[in-house]
Amino acid sequence: MKKPKEERKRDIEILDKYHQHLTEKELEPLFQHFNQWKSGELAYYELTEFIHEFHKKNQKIWSTFNCTGLDRENLIFHAKRDLNMFNEKDLQNELYQRWMHFYDTM
Repeated sequence: MKKPKEERKRDIEILDKYHQHLTEKELEPLFQHFNQWKSGELAYYELTEFIHEFHKKNQKIWSTFNCTGLDRENLIFHAKRDLNMFNEKDLQNELYQRWMHFYDTM
């Protein structure tokens, strides 16, 4: 069933926020490593390793949001869960209830 236009727009906004959240979560440690490098606490070759590791993580984030095989509704569920954005309708959603139970028992 196709969602109403306003709900689709809200989903896009939620996914944009989630993408930013995940990316910034990985950027923060890299930023700290840049500060350590700038102050002389970290060698350049160590910094380049951290940059490389961030790049791999960022590619994974990118593919999560841009691969066509991904279940979009499941990604929206994760975004709402991780960003604490569930509304009353979400809590009544049978699929979301099953996913909540599944992830709570993991």
